[in-house]
Amino acid sequence: MLWTCAALSLMPVALAQHSGHDMPGHTMPMSMPAQTAAPASSAALPLRASGATVVAVPPGIGETSVFLTLTNAGAQPLKITGVRSAVAGRTMLMNTVKSGAMTGMKMAAALVVPAHGQLVLSATGDHLMLLDLKRSLKVGETLNLRLLTSDGRSLTVGATVRKP
Repeated sequence: MLWTCAALSLMPVALAQHSGHDMPGHTMPMSMPAQTAAPASSAALPLRASGATVVAVPPGIGETSVFLTLTNAGAQPLKITGVRSAVAGRTMLMNTVKSGAMTGMKMAAALVVPAHGQLVLSATGDHLMLLDLKRSLKVGETLNLRLLTSDGRSLTVGATVRKP
């Protein structure tokens, strides 16, 4: 799916989705496909999260974005294949794509944190989406998010709800 928007702000996307209308170019279902996880490894996950932020949205808006930096201290790249949160009915991993003067988003099957490197998830780049919010979020509260990796391991991250 590819959503085009004139601004890099994610609020128009959230408002358009909330209105119940399909976004232009929407060709895939809005939920992440079922994935077969590899057996969980007993080794510690060499992944650290910092600056985790959930964008505060007005009451009644059912979608929001999550931004953070992931640092991989390991010798192998790590694939993030999903995110879970008790406050969201669905979640998505998102890639930001540019085509000429247009910027849009598309659902990603995975986001890769390079070996000995970082993946920055931001308002102007790749990010996470929380959809079908089950309640209004309060500025300042911390939400627990669980990032899932392709090898069956996970990382729990505390993300603070902040105004954009």
